[in-house]
Amino acid sequence: MSKNHLVNAIASSFIASAERDGFNGAVASTLLRIEEKPERLRRAFAELIIDRKITAVFARNSVNMHIKRFPDLPVPSQLELLHSEELSAFSVYPTEIEVRRRVDLSAWHDRPFSKALLLVEPQLAFRAFDMGSLERYVSDPRYDVHFADYMGRMSIIDDFFKSEQHPERDKVSLQTFGLGFDAKRIPYTIVFLRYLARLSAEHQQYWNSYLASGDVRMSEPYYRSSIEGEFWKNRSIRYAITEEMRLVRALSEAIWGQSLFRTPVEGDVPIGLTSFLRPTAENFNRFVMALDKLLSESIDSSFFQGKCSLETEETRADGKIVVTRKGTLALLEEWLLTEIVWDDPGAFREVVIKPLRDVRRLRQTPAHTFTTDNFSTEYYKSRERLLWDVFNSLSNIRATFAKHPLAQHVEIPDWLDNERIDVF
Repeated sequence: MSKNHLVNAIASSFIASAERDGFNGAVASTLLRIEEKPERLRRAFAELIIDRKITAVFARNSVNMHIKRFPDLPVPSQLELLHSEELSAFSVYPTEIEVRRRVDLSAWHDRPFSKALLLVEPQLAFRAFDMGSLERYVSDPRYDVHFADYMGRMSIIDDFFKSEQHPERDKVSLQTFGLGFDAKRIPYTIVFLRYLARLSAEHQQYWNSYLASGDVRMSEPYYRSSIEGEFWKNRSIRYAITEEMRLVRALSEAIWGQSLFRTPVEGDVPIGLTSFLRPTAENFNRFVMALDKLLSESIDSSFFQGKCSLETEETRADGKIVVTRKGTLALLEEWLLTEIVWDDPGAFREVVIKPLRDVRRLRQTPAHTFTTDNFSTEYYKSRERLLWDVFNSLSNIRATFAKHPLAQHVEIPDWLDNERIDVF
């Protein structure tokens, strides 16, 4: 048996699979057709691994040995498993250099991510992209884009997928994407090669145009859920804010028999509250409007009925009285100052009320005037500051309510006060 014959068989099998978008290795036992003596076949594999012509993926440490999910094991580890595992329990793959010797790569240039898998990169290797990459799909009604705090997914809507009039090139999806950061904590969209390679050539080129430069690391929650398969604990600042609002609802109901905040509609995180947006004036305005909707528009004005006046009266110059309903933030401030004795009312206004008013004030500009869009990473910092200030505001309200004797049975999660919260 020629070792070149064996390498050719392994490479040819992988390349044929790649052309079908499979990128599968050859199960070692199938190569007994070339060398029928198992021990001689193992020795040949060992020599080829040492010579960097092939690699092996073992069922013992991979949930699917038929695809290369992760980087190769160190050569000594491969050699040890090579002699202890059954031939049917591992697959062999050509190395990049062996694929390059056998393939005209120019035929793959329009599919850069498929090309990366052809060159035997791990399927769970990822690429990082500027946040603008997702906006095409967010603004296109043909696509569903779902967001959580650290991850999301995108797919063509069923009606368009089934339509023969809809271009095949646009029938694309990403099973998942995640959040990553560079050294300056600038966020990026992270996508695994296995999902990028399923995009059409046109969409692969589109994503490739947003490819980030520099070192971008996957966020820890996305890594734990997608790579380690662990249930991840959501500790995002956005989630912490909604959790504080949930607690304020529960506490106010326990103390006054009515909830200060309305019960929110369950569903995906609005894109305006995610980090999956470019740092532009338009997107910052979208964020502010979503945050204001979450906060002041959730305050139930009926809660203040009988607790403070819901209207103001003003006498005009002509003697007529103008009656105006108070805004929810004005009602909240007035009621909190009346209901609770604060050590320092000025500090209360600064810490508790001012952040909520800042959100409302920032909303007024995009809501009532035309604004010029611009791009600046400073919007990331402004967003983080505002989220942190709002969280501190709600946290103070919750901590104050929690001291009431009627609220002792409401359980407060430890992580809100004692663990790290991801602010991005």
